[in-house]
Amino acid sequence: MAVMACTYLFLPSARHAFENLALVRSHFGLLFSFTGTAVASAIFPEFIRLILPKNQLHKKDSPGLAARLLFGIPFWGLIGMQVDLFYRLQFCLFGPSNSLPVIGKKVLVDAFLYCPLLAIPQAVCIILWKDHGFTFLGFHGHSPFNFYAMNIFPVLMANWMVWIPLVCIIYSLPPALGVPFFIVAQSFWVMVFTTLSGRA
Repeated sequence: MAVMACTYLFLPSARHAFENLALVRSHFGLLFSFTGTAVASAIFPEFIRLILPKNQLHKKDSPGLAARLLFGIPFWGLIGMQVDLFYRLQFCLFGPSNSLPVIGKKVLVDAFLYCPLLAIPQAVCIILWKDHGFTFLGFHGHSPFNFYAMNIFPVLMANWMVWIPLVCIIYSLPPALGVPFFIVAQSFWVMVFTTLSGRA
């Protein structure tokens, strides 16, 4: 991210490339959100898996590459579309991120309403459903409070540690830098999320 910011600030050709990417995003709308998030969340992490040491991301009983992509691409792509719509709602409610009070409002709504009430619960539940063979066995024996405390809250805490600093930066960036910053951050977050929300 620091390299991207430096090239944007000091290399005119890089700035032009980032601005063209922002234009492509504006032109394709939700289709770009689907594709960009799917690449960042499902495809790019698979390349990273190849160079990481054997760990939680390399479980012996984990699904094969094709199965992971078949699930991950539509799942994360739809999440990306939802996030795009949420950011548009934020823009309608608060306007452009051109002042600290506006950025603060967007970060608070993002971190303490959208994430704990919708983003993290839905993602954890879908991953748990998938990890139990697309059945509801993983939900048995839990009260709603217990399920949230044991399955969702730990992931939410990790989400806050990763995303609160990042959205403070992303909301304050020029639009041309927002997309590549999000892609890098999302790739990292998916590996954190997958590790924390796995059945084991």
